[in-house]
Amino acid sequence: QFETQNLKGFGVEHLKNGIVASGAVLQYLEMTQHTQIAHITALSRIEEDRYVRLDKYTVRNLELIASMNDGGSCLLSVIDKTVSPLGARMLKRWIVFPLKDAKPINDRLNIVEYFFRNSEFRDLMEGQLRLIGDLERILSKAATNRVSPREVVQLKVALQAVEQIKHACLTVDNTDINSIGEQLNLCLSIRDKIDKEINNDPPMLVNKGGVIRSGINEELDELRRIAYLGKDYLLQIQQRESEQTNIPSLKISYNSVFGYYIEVRNMHKDKIPPEWIRKQTLVNAERYITQELKEYEEKILGAEDKILMLETKLYNELVLSLTEYIPAIQINANQIARLDCLHALAVVAKENKYIRPLITDDEVLDIRQGRHPVIEKQLPIGECYIANDVLLDNNSQQIIIVTGPNMVGKSALLRQTALITLLAQIGSFVPAESAHIGLVDKIFTRVGASDNISVGESTFMVEMNEAADILNNISPQSLILFDELGRGTSTYDGISIAWAIVEYLHEHPGAKARTLFATHYHELNEMEKTFKRIKNYNVSVREVDNKVIFLRKLERGGSEHSFGIHVAKMAGMPKSIVKRANDILHQLETDNRKEGIAGKPLIEVAEKREGMQLSFFQLDDPILCQIRDELKNLDVNHLTPLDALNKLNEIKKIAGS
Repeated sequence: QFETQNLKGFGVEHLKNGIVASGAVLQYLEMTQHTQIAHITALSRIEEDRYVRLDKYTVRNLELIASMNDGGSCLLSVIDKTVSPLGARMLKRWIVFPLKDAKPINDRLNIVEYFFRNSEFRDLMEGQLRLIGDLERILSKAATNRVSPREVVQLKVALQAVEQIKHACLTVDNTDINSIGEQLNLCLSIRDKIDKEINNDPPMLVNKGGVIRSGINEELDELRRIAYLGKDYLLQIQQRESEQTNIPSLKISYNSVFGYYIEVRNMHKDKIPPEWIRKQTLVNAERYITQELKEYEEKILGAEDKILMLETKLYNELVLSLTEYIPAIQINANQIARLDCLHALAVVAKENKYIRPLITDDEVLDIRQGRHPVIEKQLPIGECYIANDVLLDNNSQQIIIVTGPNMVGKSALLRQTALITLLAQIGSFVPAESAHIGLVDKIFTRVGASDNISVGESTFMVEMNEAADILNNISPQSLILFDELGRGTSTYDGISIAWAIVEYLHEHPGAKARTLFATHYHELNEMEKTFKRIKNYNVSVREVDNKVIFLRKLERGGSEHSFGIHVAKMAGMPKSIVKRANDILHQLETDNRKEGIAGKPLIEVAEKREGMQLSFFQLDDPILCQIRDELKNLDVNHLTPLDALNKLNEIKKIAGS
């Protein structure tokens, strides 16, 4: 298949399971899809040390290639300005396989910057890239002898465009672009052969005829002369018979049932010569044949059949010779796709005012005035995205705890940080005023949750599975986004888990990853006092005349309010529920102040509550207090079943009173 003695040259010889799987795929393709698979000329593996790890949750939560909402936008839809199908496919691969080595990233950025700064070169390339078409698909069809004449002509057009692209790449003052130009193969022999032998506008199918140019094959030219002159002679017969019979509407036609025939309207039936043979009667006409017609029919149809056979033979020979150039054209396709992607990233950067990021190996993430690349494109006309600064540094500000109300933009801030990092590591400019991106090796997100009933997992179990996967696979070079971790269980269970995870990320030697942790557990703000690399931030709001204004600006310091009831009101919750919720909130806050809980350290509060979840209904009812006292005074170790029933009856009477 690969014309090699072994697979050592592909670096996969030790991957036994991978080799078996690859062999099974090749056999499946050969048996079910293609007669040949010669165009598959190499085998490669995805090298983990070259690409950033993105698990399926991260790809989904960051909406990289598909939106989680119907009709929504994703990152791919924003940056995909490619003009060829092969470029579009490569860009999608780039998004899910970001690089984690600075040199290839900067190589890409150098080309994007050249496109960005040179509009004339950018426009020239776009014009030629649009002529490429789906080169990879054409090659696949050519290898399986299923390529159509029009696709062969498109291949010729693509190779002509490759010549222009190569010339342009070699003449610019950019070594990275020069390198791409040097790898392009003009394939002049096959391009000229196609141009010489195939008509410029052939039919879609070979059996329609007219595919091979005149002058290529003498026998084909002679057969065409016979076929075409024979048809001219038929027109002469039609004119002669019309004049001899004085039937002006007489015409000679053809169908597959009985060949060529003369059709005469019923009004002229009395003028029909006796030697004509009637073959078919219609409502308004009669159809006849003559001996002369049959003789010319045999000559013409015989020539047409031979023309079809000969054209098919010549075309198949051309396609066979084309397969020899498949490896070289595949290299062209890969380089053209790369150029298309980098050109697209430059176009996006120009349209959306992106800047070139600084790529280093430092454990720093310093984004100034960063914007969410997808959300900013969905804002109403005239509304600007509110940019924010984010600084993560493993030495001084490793973990940022972000608090603030619902709907204020905490989740968007987390996602935009990850998206800016990812864009930088695929070689793109980024939506910010400046960006220093210390390379990350993995991006993890724990955002939102839903149950997985099919395997018996609750929402909280799904949440914990994802969190465990993150904690078991992180490194100091990772980027982690936690959004509302622990909300799927009781309040203090959730706080405890969240606290423990943040503490682990700060203290464990192998887990000191750059982390953004958005939460409504304001108790976590206390961690800043104990752990030096944890910093509190909040997304600011202003409360004016009992109305909350979301400023969406990240500020230093923690927040103590979530304004959840305000959001419920905005959602259209019934006024009675909103009012009751405010009353309960006021009661809870008053009780906390009476008990001296407000402002106490989290540990003291937890001890006072004895790990119990905060109740919405305080036990200030005398009857409930009496029942509680009765239950507390029970000695369950010496209680007989009869005593238990009697005590239950007493409690029931108390409750009924």
